[in-house]
Amino acid sequence: MVNYENFYNGADSALIPSYNPVGYQIDVGEIGTALDPRTANQLGEVNHKMNPGVKTVEVQGVSADVLESIPDQHLDELKRLMKLTGVNPSFHAPIIEASGVGEKGWNEETRESAERQLKSAVLRSHKLDPEGNISVTVHSTAQLPEMRPVTKTEDGKIKEGPFWVIDPDSGQIGQLPREKRYFPEEGKFEGKEMPFEPEKELAKLNNDQWMSQLSDINRYSNYGEEIISKLKTEGRLNPEVLSKLKQGFDAEQFKGEEEKSYLKNLQKDINHGQIYLRDSYRNMKSLFDKAYASSKGEDKERLSGFAKWAAPIVENGIENDPEKLEKFSEVIERGLKTLGAIKSPQKFQELNNFVVDKSAETFANIATSSFEKFGNTTPIINIENPPAGGGLSKAEDLKELIESSRDKLKQNLIKKGMGKSEAKQTAEKLIGATWDIGHINMLRKQGYTKEDIIKQTKTIAPFVKHVHLSDNFGMEHTELPMGMGNVPTKEILKELKKKGFKGKKIVEAGNWWQHFADKGGGNPIYPTLQNFDSPLYSSGTGPTWSQLGGYGTYFSGQGAISPQVHHSLYGAGFSNLPQELGGEIPGTQSRFSGTPNQ
Repeated sequence: MVNYENFYNGADSALIPSYNPVGYQIDVGEIGTALDPRTANQLGEVNHKMNPGVKTVEVQGVSADVLESIPDQHLDELKRLMKLTGVNPSFHAPIIEASGVGEKGWNEETRESAERQLKSAVLRSHKLDPEGNISVTVHSTAQLPEMRPVTKTEDGKIKEGPFWVIDPDSGQIGQLPREKRYFPEEGKFEGKEMPFEPEKELAKLNNDQWMSQLSDINRYSNYGEEIISKLKTEGRLNPEVLSKLKQGFDAEQFKGEEEKSYLKNLQKDINHGQIYLRDSYRNMKSLFDKAYASSKGEDKERLSGFAKWAAPIVENGIENDPEKLEKFSEVIERGLKTLGAIKSPQKFQELNNFVVDKSAETFANIATSSFEKFGNTTPIINIENPPAGGGLSKAEDLKELIESSRDKLKQNLIKKGMGKSEAKQTAEKLIGATWDIGHINMLRKQGYTKEDIIKQTKTIAPFVKHVHLSDNFGMEHTELPMGMGNVPTKEILKELKKKGFKGKKIVEAGNWWQHFADKGGGNPIYPTLQNFDSPLYSSGTGPTWSQLGGYGTYFSGQGAISPQVHHSLYGAGFSNLPQELGGEIPGTQSRFSGTPNQ
């Protein structure tokens, strides 16, 4: 590393980095670094990163195509190299939407495809540490927007964004408009706008949709019943004639024109009635199936009772049997009454809850497969919060996802014969959180404060098994070494320590590599250690970085600081200024009063 001297004797330069601006000290052995995610040559990356003495590295499979370009032989060689040098690995899986929700909506096939991709990544990660439980980071969502958007105004007021919903049957996603409501639901009318309550609005939407579907069925059923009732009143539903109609007789066999016309018209009227009833019956059956699948308790019993009554009546062909028109109509009518008496099924669901449920299914299935294959050395799935503003990026959403994933994994293990207590402990071991402190700091862009960010950490702290360290100013997803932005690192790490966190802390400094590393800034691990004022040795002993006298400063290589030539060329205009502020060098003449260019 390049060194430089203070250019004002007797005082430190303002450009010399201040040691431990974070206000929190971490030992060298606790900090690792992420490898370059842009290259499949992760073996070369490890060689490069461990030269300065880094003992923990995170192998990158962030991009699915890059991961697929890493040969298995590289993973085997990485394992040997790390074991030989004492380097500890962790792994970052591809950023893939685990729920199966995408731009065109949702379908189960997409979720299953995501599960297969992520499972492949987790299984391959085991090669890096076959004797331990390697930490595998997966994102809670990939490019989904926040589905419960909440921002804060400058005066601290909460402002809620659109409410996202999904129809699982069609996979279509939409927004529930925040319309103004004045009509009283209960109590008295006050003429004031009532607060928007998403749960009530969703229940109202589902109820309105359900009643609309029942109304459509009822309307067509009434059309059919009116025709049948008219035929019955007119005495045209003669059993003998109906029997002939059922047998498919040919009206042309009758010689009398009047009789031919009568039978043709009767057949036509009956067909019209059957068409309306068939349509109602088909839709009624569809609604029954959906309602039965999601109903519980008394509603389930009501539906079962109707189905048991209707079963011996609705034999094959009843829709086309003219002799059973009245019975057919009775089945539809009774079915409508039964469906109208139960609670409205949830045709639409809150998208946030749906994504949590489907993602948890994916992560639990992956952990189940991995545990079946590797047992006690199963990789640990740590679900990471994406940059604030993305789906499931807040602590409460991440917590909900982890709890749901653990519960589904527990149920999977119990089904395979494991005891409840052991299954619960195994699930808690195999699924946790990766807390990216730079990502959560981006809440500032939505009006949140430092205190809000610390509160988020308190919420997720009991679940955190892995940490990503990066700094920014809260406005964009940038990744600087710690101590260079406004991430409340000290407070965050203290909160995690209170909950017993002992996992890996990985420096993710993508922007440092992009803008500074190749221009003399060096490895971002150095400024991170400086800003934590870490002890020089992984054992925690020896001098700290602040005791080294400025070695390895990250400003080196960014340009000469106050070069001497500046004093020679421009000093005349600042003859009364001290030397350290650009004044003339003692013993020299002004270039404007002496020999030119002197």
